[in-house]
Amino acid sequence: MLRRVILHYKRLYSTVPFDNKPFRFTRFEPCCPDSAKTASNGYVPCRTHPIPDVLGRKIEIEDPMTGPNGSRHMVACIGPDALEWTRAKVEAHPGGIVQSISSYRNSWLRQNTTDQDDRAILTTVADRPASSAQTTDIIVFPEFKIYKNVRPDHLDNFHPVLDTIWKDASANLPIETKNQDITADTVILVCTHGRRDLRCGRIGPLIVEEFERVIQEKGLSKKVEVWGTSHFGGHKFAGNLIIHQRGLGGHMYGNVRQCHVADIVDRHIIHQKVIKEIWRGQVTPPQL
Repeated sequence: MLRRVILHYKRLYSTVPFDNKPFRFTRFEPCCPDSAKTASNGYVPCRTHPIPDVLGRKIEIEDPMTGPNGSRHMVACIGPDALEWTRAKVEAHPGGIVQSISSYRNSWLRQNTTDQDDRAILTTVADRPASSAQTTDIIVFPEFKIYKNVRPDHLDNFHPVLDTIWKDASANLPIETKNQDITADTVILVCTHGRRDLRCGRIGPLIVEEFERVIQEKGLSKKVEVWGTSHFGGHKFAGNLIIHQRGLGGHMYGNVRQCHVADIVDRHIIHQKVIKEIWRGQVTPPQL
């Protein structure tokens, strides 16, 4: 079983379409450098896209940042004002969707066994509004399926999805659980979780604003969504983001600045090429 899983993922991740064209920036490089203020960690302020220098000096731009690949990403859409954002760990909010899923996961593990790595499925929340104030919408990638009106206090209707992917992350989603396709071709999720770490908390929103500007400028607003998301690892590599795109899968990037956004939109979103210089790994394959 384990050998089959390993071979499956080797096949999935051996075909990442890295861009042959060198990226215009190195990790966390500014577009308009103020070289006179270079910090000991290599941080160089940007005259056009400023960030707080005290945070820039705490960014890691030398350590390897590529992590293990995953297979699925569940994104709970809770809106910008949900109480989860007041916690350093979103799963610590009593009665919240992530805590409810974690509680059911613990119960499930007492009755079931699985060979897959816990890191195969990433679960985060996003400030994308839910369908109603009392419920949560959950998007599952790479299928781009959205499950609407999931109640954190009554997960029963969502249990078949969780049961299926926890048993085998590469299995087809159960057809008996009602879902819809989301209309966007691309979803960008930028870590903006300030209660967890100020680096992403301050730099992330600036990156979101720049993506929104470039997406509008390129006429991509109907095809591309961008949202703030909770912690998914590696705050020292801020800015951190994940791009899910149909046909390309989900890819994580780190050491991103506002300066890089226009090039990321051009290379990754428009030309569907993965940028190796700032790549942190594949969150989901194009399909399972």
